[in-house]
Amino acid sequence: MINDVTPANQAGEEENKDEQITELREDMEMVSPGAMLGDARKALSLSQEYISSKLNFKVGIVKDMENDIFDPLMPVTFNRGYLANYAKLVGVAVDEVLASYDALDAASIQRSEMLSFSRETAKQAEHSRVMWLSYLIVAVLIGLTVLWWLQEGNQQTSSSSVSTFENVTEDISENTVQNKAEPSPVKEVQKIDMTSDDNLTLSTAPEQVLDENIINSTSALTSEVKPEKEPETVATLSTAVFTFKGDCWVNIYDATGERVAWGVKKSGYVMTIQGKAPLRITVGKPELTSIVFNGQPVDMSTFNVGNIAKFNLPIVE
Repeated sequence: MINDVTPANQAGEEENKDEQITELREDMEMVSPGAMLGDARKALSLSQEYISSKLNFKVGIVKDMENDIFDPLMPVTFNRGYLANYAKLVGVAVDEVLASYDALDAASIQRSEMLSFSRETAKQAEHSRVMWLSYLIVAVLIGLTVLWWLQEGNQQTSSSSVSTFENVTEDISENTVQNKAEPSPVKEVQKIDMTSDDNLTLSTAPEQVLDENIINSTSALTSEVKPEKEPETVATLSTAVFTFKGDCWVNIYDATGERVAWGVKKSGYVMTIQGKAPLRITVGKPELTSIVFNGQPVDMSTFNVGNIAKFNLPIVE
């Protein structure tokens, strides 16, 4: 019995084979074509140089085939031909090597598809995060706008209250000033007419009496007025000019206890100080120091040479 094989049936079978090759499960263990050929070569104790010389390949091509590295620019037919020749040389079934090569290609396609799917999923997740962040920013802006609007309303209300209070205060002040400006009432005081000894005539004369409130206000203002303090006299400062003929240590205080100068002064240094007299002077080497106090030179010969001199300026004899 002869089976009728149509082109449609052949195409269907080829599609089924392709589906079986490309649909690989993750838990399926696959031996690569390079591993098959490399193991067979090692079992025969053959070198890669020997294989390259027999097949007229470069040694690099043999190494790449055993590492499952194939030039993507090279046609698939060439790669399959190289693998078939290598398999025949080392005694490996050509069909198994080519099937493994096809499966390797399908696995690469599947991995690329999975990688593309992972990238798409990551992009979607990132897009979702960006959308949620945008929603959060918009919500915050809306909240800040509402808060600003409420604060503006409160400020306007406070401003109107303050203006009303100021108007009321001005009215009260005007009424108070008007009440104080009104003249005090005139009171009539009875006077006794003493023109006749027998008859006493009472007469009334209008006199204006000061209002008690005005009197009280005047006394209060008088009590609040205090005599101005006399300006304090500025303390007169004395001036002393020191000229040093050599390195000399000094320590100087004024009458207030403030330290106005101290330390070692170099030879040729001229120092001018001011302070409230008397100035308390301590000089390490008086023979190296000349002083002019308030325009008058100070006699330094009275101090012992080489000894520390302590004295006050002005010098009181």
